Amino acid sequence: MKPRTKDALIGVLVIAIIAMVLGTSNPLSVWVSGNVVKLPWLQIEGENGNGGTTTTGKIKGVVTTDTATFDSLDIATVRTIGTNVNVYWYALRSGQWVLLGSGDAADINVQEGDSNVIYAVCSVPSGQSYYVDYNKILSMNSPLVTSVQYTDVDGDGVKDLVFRLDISDIPFASGTGKYTLPSFNVYLITYDSSHSISSPADIVAGTSKVTKYVEWYTTMSTSKKALAVTKIVLVANTSAIEEITLDKLNIPGIGNLDGSNFEQSVLSTETRWTYTISSQLYGADYIELPVNQLNKFQFTTTLTVTLSTNHIQVTLYIYYLTSAGATASLSDPVVIKDA
Repeated sequence: MKPRTKDALIGVLVIAIIAMVLGTSNPLSVWVSGNVVKLPWLQIEGENGNGGTTTTGKIKGVVTTDTATFDSLDIATVRTIGTNVNVYWYALRSGQWVLLGSGDAADINVQEGDSNVIYAVCSVPSGQSYYVDYNKILSMNSPLVTSVQYTDVDGDGVKDLVFRLDISDIPFASGTGKYTLPSFNVYLITYDSSHSISSPADIVAGTSKVTKYVEWYTTMSTSKKALAVTKIVLVANTSAIEEITLDKLNIPGIGNLDGSNFEQSVLSTETRWTYTISSQLYGADYIELPVNQLNKFQFTTTLTVTLSTNHIQVTLYIYYLTSAGATASLSDPVVIKDA
């Protein structure tokens, strides 16, 4: 008789004796077939057809994925895996990314050396107007998803959002011989390709030192859309910094920032103030318009002006990224004049 079979029979006998003492009518009902039975003095490792859970507690075997995707600003709207967004499953082995599979209901092979960790890469296919809402994915999939990073996993020179999943507590289905991943929900935000910026009227400042406000704002084409803002630049067409000072500039989602937060560059014919949020979709300032919300995003700018010429033109540039990651901008000029 094989030692493992002998140990298993001993285990059955011990449990049967305990059941008789406790008065259990069906002693075998306490035996969990194909898994590990733990008693204070006994541990038996069973066979479940795929390696099972090892004595180290690290999952080894086939894991069936379960994933769905939704609109972040309209949770009743379901998006489509493989059309609106792609989901790829990876392991990180010896410092190298290894593709395990893709999409929903995929059977992926997890090794003990993966230490109960797999990764989900979410990317928007070409032609789809969506951003991946990585912050909501993190918050709505906790504790399954533990972190996110922005890196190039497949060597194509394009960075992707990579989510780290802790699979240490996922269930094992003895009927199929596979583990089942809890639902990994992906959230998308619709990119607004038709937003606009206001055009405030020119401002009369006179020749004395005075504080003036330029009430710029942007609007979305419709609700349930968003814009990934990456940089704000204010340009005055003068190098005479004693004539104009940036006091404050409001950025939706960030706040009303002091001019000292902006990098000032004085060139031969102009002065620039630049505030960089991010150079990529990861870390951008996502301005969103949910339903029943005011469609006005204030970029109000506060300036101190002392005119020595008859006018200064100031232009606000709002740089953003499209859903494909391309850089674009909105801009509007306003003239500050002495009369």
